[in-house]
Amino acid sequence: MTEAANECGLILAAAGSGRRYGTAIPKQFSSLEGKPVYLRALETFFPYVSEIVIVTPQDWTAKVTEEIAQVAAPIRIKVQAGGDHRQQSVQNGLRRLSSDIGWVLVHDAARPFVSQSLVERVLDRARQTGAAIPVLPVHDTVKEVDAERVIGTVDRSRLRLAQTPQGFRRDLLEQAFAEAYRQGFMGTDESALVERLGERVRIVEGESSNVKITRRSDLKDRGR
Repeated sequence: MTEAANECGLILAAAGSGRRYGTAIPKQFSSLEGKPVYLRALETFFPYVSEIVIVTPQDWTAKVTEEIAQVAAPIRIKVQAGGDHRQQSVQNGLRRLSSDIGWVLVHDAARPFVSQSLVERVLDRARQTGAAIPVLPVHDTVKEVDAERVIGTVDRSRLRLAQTPQGFRRDLLEQAFAEAYRQGFMGTDESALVERLGERVRIVEGESSNVKITRRSDLKDRGR
């Protein structure tokens, strides 16, 4: 990898409809202490990336472009329309990254409480290994069910809850998307696509505070 391709970029996944949030405005664009949720997530990454692509619903691109123009950002920020599902949206963002970007972080815009220390851990581990994600242990007992009947109890000792940001070598992530598209596979996160290549995805310790806002109660629970 050339020195120029050692730069890191961020794809901020903000194209979801947020139906479960229960408002006309998608959760990632709702106000959090006077600022849109996605902007609070975005600013955490400024010291670690040289370019950001925000992937939004088609009808939000103009609004987000207008808001970003008011941000005194020290890096390049682009706005890109997403697709019908997360995988297509993130791939659209990946294609918009400049050629000098050799490393990629993907983060959910609805996780505004991500810390800089978590970003550092993920990025450092990804640079060492090619792919890294933050995870949390599962503390509750996990049941396997069929309709309304419990059919088993899952060993939680090997289970982890995946978070974002997830970090990857760019060419590895591009290969993973291409292969998933070729096979018609749809994953719920980027790590799932890389795993299908037979590549090892390393883990770092996640943070319980790095919650993904899904319902309005997620903010109320944090006193906001």
